[in-house]
Parts: sequence; C-alpha cells; structure tokens
Amino acid sequence: MSIYARLGFNSSDPATNALSMPYSSNVMVQMDLLPPLIKPWQANAIGNSAVSGFFMNPVANVTQSIWDTSNTLITLTSGLTASPANNTVNTAMANVYATSTVLSANSAQTYLYITNRQSNVTPPNSDTSTPHYNTAIAQGKMLSYITSQSDNISNSSVMLGSFTSVTLGNTLANLYSTMHTLTNILANTITYSTDPITGDPHNTTNVSAANASALQNVVSTVNFVMSFYPAQDSAFFQNSANVLHDYGTVSQFNNLGASQNYLLQNYIGTPTLLTNLNS
Repeated sequence: MSIYARLGFNSSDPATNALSMPYSSNVMVQMDLLPPLIKPWQANAIGNSAVSGFFMNPVANVTQSIWDTSNTLITLTSGLTASPANNTVNTAMANVYATSTVLSANSAQTYLYITNRQSNVTPPNSDTSTPHYNTAIAQGKMLSYITSQSDNISNSSVMLGSFTSVTLGNTLANLYSTMHTLTNILANTITYSTDPITGDPHNTTNVSAANASALQNVVSTVNFVMSFYPAQDSAFFQNSANVLHDYGTVSQFNNLGASQNYLLQNYIGTPTLLTNLNS
C-alpha cells in the first residue's frame, strides 16, 4: 500500500473529490526543489504501517542469563558449608551468596532497565536521570557542535558517552560462560542433608578452594560491571544535560538586539555580565 492510499481519501464521493485540485506550476516547482524527506524503504514502511521492530537490546539475553544464574547461586549457597571444613571455601560461599543477592535484586535488574532504554526497546518515561536513546542522541548531537568549538573535540565520545553498557555484550558473554560453568561445578559437589535434631537443611560441598575462589571472583566481577557502567552512563548523561542547561543560559546573550543590549547595559545586567558582553 502507498502512503497516499493509506490516507483513505474518498475520491469516489463528488463532494470530497471536489477538494482535490491540481497544484499550480509554482507549487510544483517548489515541490520538485524540496530535498527528499524519506527513502524508498521508509515510504514502503509508512505505507504498510510497518514502522516497528527497528531496535533490539543486544545484551538482554545475556543479562537475563546472568540474572537467572545469580538466583540459582542464591539457592545453592544459602547456608552452604565446606566438608571437610575449609575456611577459604566457607568464606567464598558466603561472599557468593551475598553478591548474588545484590546481583539478582539490583544490579542485573538495573542493567536490563538501562540497556532497554539505551536500545530504544522501551519508550522514554518520566525518568530524566537515566539515559534513553532518543534524549541521549539528541544531547550528543548538540554537544558535538558545542565541544567542537569549545574544546576542538573531533571524536564520537560526546555522542556515545551515555551508551557504554549496551556495548558490553562480549564482555558479559565471557563472564557468564565462566560463571555458568563454575556454578555447575559447584552444584555437582553439593550434598543435601537435614539436621537430625532440628530438621533444618544442612548442605555441604567438597568443591575445591580454587573453584570456590574463582566463582567468588567472577560473580564479583559481573556485579561490578553491571553496577559500574550504568552508573557511569547515567553520570555522563546527567552531565550532558547540565552542560546543555548552562548553554541555554548563556546563549541567550548571543545576537542581542539594540534595545535588549541597551536594557542589559544600562539597567539589569550585572558587572559580571557587562564585562563578558563588552570583552
């Protein structure tokens, strides 16, 4: 279907069709001079109302897998102790439990939330502290011009500084692979039992100290990545917003008219402003 056909103009009705009058030659010249607004594929998409499915979150699946594995680790390591007794293993299991709890309840959830926004998979909402594709790209475009003039910046850091989290798919995939493997190793070393007196679970593991420490380290690293980068992206996004706010404040003094300049110079401009205007 074409875009025009989609509008549903009723040309078969005389009263409606009477509204359809040919453009004048001058209007047609202007139409011909107008740069293309859309490409052929875009016209086809609009005509067929097929304008969704253009965005994806490339780290959504691995983030969910990490989230699921962290929940598995919470179950496996809750109250888990080494048999035979091993302080290194016991400490590692306690740390894995604590970090997996944070990972499940906070870090993985936050990571999925922010990367869904960075990917434009979810629409903007009232959240103005977390980067969203639409707002972060708009900020980046404006700041590219500003920082090019103010600091001679000629790279993409201003455009992409709010998007680190969504680019870490390979890093997360490698970390998850190690985390998943070590989780399976741990699961296969656990003996499930019940205290004969209290009836409470009394689960033990004979996992090696090396594997216990490795699991502790990878879970800690995953949690660091999933907490550090969203915070960094959000800080850059907020810094960008603050800079643009300040730009809006000072740019009002560009291209002053004579009357406005007179008012500022003689009545309402502070010495600081007048020094800047007259420099």
